Amino acid sequence: MEDERLTIHLRDRPQQLREAKKQGAKIIGYFPGNYVPEEIIYAAGAVPVCLVDGGSAAPAEAALELIPQVSCPFARAQLGERLLKKNPYYEMLDMLVAPLTCQHLKKVAEIWEYLGDMEIFKLGVPHQYYGVPELEYYTDRLKTLQNKMQTLTGNRITNENISNAIGLYNRMRELLKKISLLRRSSPPAISARDFARLNHASFYADPAFMVDFLDSVYQELSQKPPAGAAEAPRLMLVGPNLAKGDYEILELVEAAGGDIVVEEVDEGIRYYWQNIETEGDLLHSLAKGYLQDKLPAAFMRYSSQKRLDFVLKLAEDFNVSGIIWYELLYCETYDNESYFFDQKMGERNIPMLILESGYDEGGTGPMKIRIDAFIELVKGGIK
Repeated sequence: MEDERLTIHLRDRPQQLREAKKQGAKIIGYFPGNYVPEEIIYAAGAVPVCLVDGGSAAPAEAALELIPQVSCPFARAQLGERLLKKNPYYEMLDMLVAPLTCQHLKKVAEIWEYLGDMEIFKLGVPHQYYGVPELEYYTDRLKTLQNKMQTLTGNRITNENISNAIGLYNRMRELLKKISLLRRSSPPAISARDFARLNHASFYADPAFMVDFLDSVYQELSQKPPAGAAEAPRLMLVGPNLAKGDYEILELVEAAGGDIVVEEVDEGIRYYWQNIETEGDLLHSLAKGYLQDKLPAAFMRYSSQKRLDFVLKLAEDFNVSGIIWYELLYCETYDNESYFFDQKMGERNIPMLILESGYDEGGTGPMKIRIDAFIELVKGGIK
């Protein structure tokens, strides 16, 4: 991939945003999970920035002065980044949109509000993804977000603005999907680490630049034969979060001789399997796309079976021979669900490894040992 162009863009992006702020642009941060439509923010002439930094012990530990250790390390890292004041993206925000999803991120949003130096918009998200009342409620909350963005920016959000924004982000999703589908080849056309980095870059980069860059990546990957070991075990990564900087799990799997060829991850991987409908009431289309058409997250009621069915379909489509369930410490929803998934995978003779991370360096050695053993197990089961 032409990494240098993206590297330069991301290097210069904070300064670009500072200049945009001087010209009156608003920088709007939001927590990940694919429940905040960037299209509404973008249509208002503001800049959406998804806060996905994690993986490092320092920010998670810094947050302990304000939040207990039983909060997940990613949630603590979002608070720690604010306290350490070293990450430019966390320092330049005009407003945070906090979707009311998991208990940990909701609490972090409340503490950000307590700090008092930034406006916090709490976006209500129903914890049941199907049903007319839930869709009506979420549509109403998006309407409130739209009104808030118009007031904050002074710009009227027209139907044309939203249509153009949906078109841009649909194109981004389409390209990520096309790149992901190239990983069905053996060996996969792109490594899991590079694919994760594309996702993370898409949350910080200028979206028009990112679409152009993703198109060039797809053209490059689709026109050259993939390199690597075709016999490597093909694995799926399942879990709540893969933060920007939390690449150790991917590196350990690669070093052990495995290939992660697809992910089902709630936070940190952009949901790219479906686009937003562009007909009719576009705000309703956004609500339907972000709530009902996407795969429901684990905090949603009655979501486990739908997520299991989706994981099994991905396993078949990508010829997966093993599952790595990567969860964060104190993530109770995924911890509970891991037992259900482990049982169902066992019934289908699909080996599954459950790993936990607290973003601490002391966990690397044991994790490496378990991954090495799991890769050998999967290799032994491949016929």
